[in-house]
Amino acid sequence: MLSVEVKAAAVQQVKQLMQGQKPGIAVRVYAQPGGGGCGSGCGCGSGGSAVQFGMAFAKPRQDDEVVRAAGLEFIVDPSSVPLVNGAVIDYVEDLHESGFKISNPTLPQPDAAGVAGGCGSCGSSSGNGGGCGCG
Repeated sequence: MLSVEVKAAAVQQVKQLMQGQKPGIAVRVYAQPGGGGCGSGCGCGSGGSAVQFGMAFAKPRQDDEVVRAAGLEFIVDPSSVPLVNGAVIDYVEDLHESGFKISNPTLPQPDAAGVAGGCGSCGSSSGNGGGCGCG
């Protein structure tokens, strides 16, 4: 069974963003292994990463996994399930970074080529999390 922890700050932000969305829309959480990290077009400033996470509004497809948390539906495509299972979704806003941050402490640590968990939101540091807008 797919497990995703959604922190209270992320729930609050998603609920706010969901206002005005059409019925049947959920939050898609996806992950891509490897890749160029944030350095490829995001402008976040870090190099490669082991996993790059992202989020978007979407309608669930028949083969998606659905996780319900705090009255919200998070959908994950089959190819992302192994990377997203055990992930923690948070929303941070401070002097150093701002935006959704996804990390997965259950994934193995990468070698020196990258930082586990993907990049932070654009304009933020890459420290062990990923965010909307990167990739």
